[in-house]
Order: sequence, then structure tokens, then C-alpha cells
Amino acid sequence: MLGSSTRKSGERTESVQLLESASRDRTMTTVLWIADTELLALDHQLEQMMLLLNAAEREKTLRFRKREDRLRCAVGRLLIRALASERLGRANVSVLVSEYGKPFFAQENAVHFSLSHSGKLVVLAFGELPLGVDVEECRPLVWRELACVFGAEERALLETDKDPLSLFYRLWTAREAFSKEEGLGLPIFENGSMVLDYSSETIRYQSRTLYFRTWELPEYTLSVCAEQLGEIILCRLSSEDWKRILICNGGSDLPKEEE
Repeated sequence: MLGSSTRKSGERTESVQLLESASRDRTMTTVLWIADTELLALDHQLEQMMLLLNAAEREKTLRFRKREDRLRCAVGRLLIRALASERLGRANVSVLVSEYGKPFFAQENAVHFSLSHSGKLVVLAFGELPLGVDVEECRPLVWRELACVFGAEERALLETDKDPLSLFYRLWTAREAFSKEEGLGLPIFENGSMVLDYSSETIRYQSRTLYFRTWELPEYTLSVCAEQLGEIILCRLSSEDWKRILICNGGSDLPKEEE
């Protein structure tokens, strides 16, 4: 069932072995690093984290007015830089952005990645093929007003489901992940020619068939989408993992907030 909390074959959750997940057999493996900024107590580290970014990254982060937005941006950048360090040999690899905002490494034949954040979570997904990831904090909302962009089959499912809000978030994140894989943003998200098949967890668009997987985490819904997914590893970052992220970025374990 879409969005079931039961792991499928080939999917598992790991809390550590972060660096192993980046360097294991890469054939058909999709890895998701999940950073909970509250659980990891990262807010008080923001100023120190900023020092690990280059000038352009710091400037981008400081454009956000709210501290929580700056925190998510900085954490996302450090995750991307740690991935570059592990896969490309150095953290300070140029990241380009497509016309519709999809980031990618400038280096040829580099690992593909996708970044998403919502609430207290920052998620970086990566693999050998283009992919998209989306995470959404599940809050009460008038889902019918937003579901107007969905296809007729999706809307019909929502109207008959016992928990339509939960289903709405599963469908929404799957569509968002698809739009990020395509790298075309909102136009493709709302494109009427894309068909999301709830039962088979597939999305058909033009001549392409893509696959998605969805998880319901406490207070969040998370989806990833790609032409092939294979084994999926969800890596919930621990404090030890975060130390390794900092080391990959040329830093060290940052001091904890004084009581």
C-alpha cells in the first residue's frame, strides 16, 4: 500500500554507517540522508556552520530572513558538500542550478542528488540516476482547494479515502518528487498529461514511466521518485553521523550550547 510504514523488500532504515551508505555498491541504490535539526540540536550551531560555507553559500543563506530558514539552508548545503566529499573527493565542488531551480554537480558523470526540507527535517536523496525527493510537514489544511491540480483518479481516491488528508500528502509529495526528478518545477507538477498510478506506485509522463516510494514518518510525509529505484536506504542521521558531516566539510564536532 502506498505510504505504508512497513518497509518493502530492498528498503531499510539505518541510523549510522553514514559514510558506508555513500560508498557501498552504487548499482541501483538510492540513499536518503534525513537530518532532524531539532533532534540533532543544530539551531545553536548555525553561526559555526556558516563558517564552513564559502562566500556564495553564506550569501545565499543570509538572504533568508527567518532563522529557521537559514538553518535549513545551511544544513542542506553541508549535506551536499559532504556528499561531494565522499563521492567526488572534495567538498567544495561547484553546484549549478537549472532554469527551474534543480541543483546538480558541475563535474561530469557525478552522482545525482535532490534536496528537500520542511519543518525540522532536511532530506538529501542521491543515486546514480536523476531523482527527486520531497518531504512535507503534515499540518491541517483544506486539501480540496489544493487537490485541484491532481488528476481525476487521484481526486476520486481522496473523496472516498477514510483519511483523505494523509492520502493528500502522499500524493502531493509523490508529485513534487516527480517534478524535481524532471527538473521542471511547477509546470510539470500541474501537467494534466502526467498520470499517477496509486496502486503500482508509478508515474507515466509522455513516453516515460517513473517509480516512487512514500513513507509516513511522525508528523511528516516523504517521497522519492526516479526511473529506477532498486534498493532504498533511509539513513536517519545520528549525532555521530552529523560529526562526520562536519568533518567532511573541513570542520569538527561543534560545541554544545552552554546551560
